[in-house]
Amino acid sequence: MQFNIKTIIHNEICHFADEHCLITSKYRQVYVKRGDEEYVVKLPPDVWWQRILAVSRLARRALRLDKCNVVPVGENLVIIRRGKVYHYDRATATLSYTRELTTCRNVLHQSILVLNDQEIYFGEYSHLANRDDVNVYRSVDGGRSWEIIFVFPKGQIKHVHGCYYDPYEEKIWVLTGDFKDECYLLCTDRDFENIEWIGDGQQDYRACNLFFEENAIHWIMDSQLQDSYHIRLDRHTRTIERKQMFPGPVWYIKRLTDGYYLAATAQEIGAGVHDKYAHLFVSKDLETWEDIYQVSHEGLPKRHFKFGVIGFADGDQSSQNFYLFAEALRGIDGRILVCELQD
Repeated sequence: MQFNIKTIIHNEICHFADEHCLITSKYRQVYVKRGDEEYVVKLPPDVWWQRILAVSRLARRALRLDKCNVVPVGENLVIIRRGKVYHYDRATATLSYTRELTTCRNVLHQSILVLNDQEIYFGEYSHLANRDDVNVYRSVDGGRSWEIIFVFPKGQIKHVHGCYYDPYEEKIWVLTGDFKDECYLLCTDRDFENIEWIGDGQQDYRACNLFFEENAIHWIMDSQLQDSYHIRLDRHTRTIERKQMFPGPVWYIKRLTDGYYLAATAQEIGAGVHDKYAHLFVSKDLETWEDIYQVSHEGLPKRHFKFGVIGFADGDQSSQNFYLFAEALRGIDGRILVCELQD
């Protein structure tokens, strides 16, 4: 399988892309293109000294000023940046603050669930060492207001990796991490009244995203502590099977519309990281994965200037036109890549 980069976009994050819409961001500006219409949403300014330092990409990385989450909700947007959640109304071009998060600045990309352009779910991606309460939020009015629909009590988990809808069981799956006794998959109804806890809290159940299939659910472990494997969960028995091993933890995965699956390893620190590269893998059958692209970490201190990450955009994309973005990777940091696959 051949991997080609067709175009490079000089923005930092690609949040969403399909044949009708492209949403990217750089620093605190969100760029939206819908057909022939283009507009920019400017997020609230940072304090004066952050604005001065933000002219540098390295400073933005070190201060995490580049990070935000943007999801389209119909014609509108829900945006998370620096611990605050906003709703952008396209009809009135109005940005409204809707709530403060309690334990995090942002959530993982691809981790916000939007159903029917009205119902939205996400969980806090906390990095607090004290393991405080971790909230899962729900909006039923397209992101104009929020409720805490579920709380993981203090000490139970570190954070939520994402909320995802399973069209086969018609349930929401919530993934948690990161360390011993913190890694679970929760399968729940939309009101979080009937919750099935899956897993034993250990690293096999540490995942950031899922592939839903008729008879099984698949994930790839996100573990820098030990080897990361492709895991297959049987829907009926709820038992797991280890499959192919990866050279590092996998944060982001993507199903393409024409039958391909993508997965990217992250350049972290730990026994489960086997080389200095972030790798892009592709599969046609969720059985065999092919390593099609490797790019090295920049070499700057990872804890300050970020791990090396390849991310994917939400939205329907095919093997002939899909979007990646990169952090702390040599030659492509802070860039969006428009890519294709060729047999």
